[in-house]
Amino acid sequence: MNTIQVEDLGDNRKKVTVEVPQEKLQEKLNAQYRDLKKTVQIKGFRKGKVPLNILKAYFGQKVEEDAKRELIEETFEPGLAEKDITPVQVIKIEPDDLDEDKPFTYRAEIEVPPDIEVKDYKGLSLKKYIRKADEGEIDSRLEKLREAHARMTPCPENSGVKEGHHLVVDIKAECEGEEIPSLTVTDYSMELGRNFYLPDFDANLIGMRVDDSHRITVDMPSDFVQKNLAGKPVQFEITIKEAKERVLPALDDDFAKDLGEYETLDELKSKIREGIQEGLDRQVDREIEDQIVAALIERNEFDVPAAMVDNQVDHLLNQSMQALVRYGIDPKSIPPPTPEHREKLRPEAERNVRAALLIKAVADGENLQVTDEDVEAGTEKRAEFMGVSVDHLKDELREHNLMGDLRASLLQEKAFSFLKEQAEISEEEPPPEENQEPDTEKE
Repeated sequence: MNTIQVEDLGDNRKKVTVEVPQEKLQEKLNAQYRDLKKTVQIKGFRKGKVPLNILKAYFGQKVEEDAKRELIEETFEPGLAEKDITPVQVIKIEPDDLDEDKPFTYRAEIEVPPDIEVKDYKGLSLKKYIRKADEGEIDSRLEKLREAHARMTPCPENSGVKEGHHLVVDIKAECEGEEIPSLTVTDYSMELGRNFYLPDFDANLIGMRVDDSHRITVDMPSDFVQKNLAGKPVQFEITIKEAKERVLPALDDDFAKDLGEYETLDELKSKIREGIQEGLDRQVDREIEDQIVAALIERNEFDVPAAMVDNQVDHLLNQSMQALVRYGIDPKSIPPPTPEHREKLRPEAERNVRAALLIKAVADGENLQVTDEDVEAGTEKRAEFMGVSVDHLKDELREHNLMGDLRASLLQEKAFSFLKEQAEISEEEPPPEENQEPDTEKE
């Protein structure tokens, strides 16, 4: 069994000495040489028949270095976990020389979070802003659903096209009698009024009918991107080949049934209202938790390890990167963060670190624990919110080594719940000038 000793060095640093039994060291060395013997080829010896002393002479130093590395990898983090130590950073690891007849020993110097004794965290005075789902927001969500389920139908015959109609057009462009290939298009799809073809161009099509051809002259702007056309008159021959309009479904029970989950429009509205209210309730919880954090930070001063702030800056940058990727941006096209950018994030990062340390200290001080039942319930809740199966989420958490993060998050939730129970909370109306936007659009 490994022997682990921890010595406090002050300034949030500790010295950890790990001693690995000689038997385990010997097992590791023997395994290394067995694997080496199967693959190595040395002149004068058949493959798999190289004597151990020859292997040691040729590869002893490498085998010893590999054995040291693997033993440290296998024992360091479990040893820290055994001592309930979570390092902020590993400053250095110094292994002893190997002696096959003795235990293997190495020493590590680590930085740890500060030991905080939180003051005045019970009886906090907090405000709870009462937020209710607004009927106008419900109507807005219904309109978005109608827009999402609109049908494209041909425009009535002999009616002129107008903004919002979806067209298929041919456009032939000429300047001084010569065709302009870059502006000549066939079967070009456009939504009238969006002006994607050229700025302020779509107004020229309003009132035209399907199969109509229309010839116009447009003076190109002096700063037009194609310099050879800047400031010149360009003739456009436009033919509308197809015109469709978006028809919104009627807002009735049939519309609700078409969504597949509801029998009536009232059921649909009720579900929308429920989703909005859930988002508002989360907003209220965040506001109370922000007040708790602000009060704890104000009442408890301590130095935050710079490495923890740096790690949090990295985390914030990674969150920003992931958000951009979700919007379809290629991560390779995103420039690396500048020192100025990192510095700009430090105040937010430091506050996040202070909050996490204070909440963890409250949890430790009150001996709050996360049980296996808590983990199961927390996983189910998160899986439901994310719209995935519980088993899928568990696999993801295990694959990315995030079960520890889940437990830390659940412990934080318990600490916040405890602090809310101990607080004096007054219910108030939110400030009238505030824009109340819930954080989800869950229908």
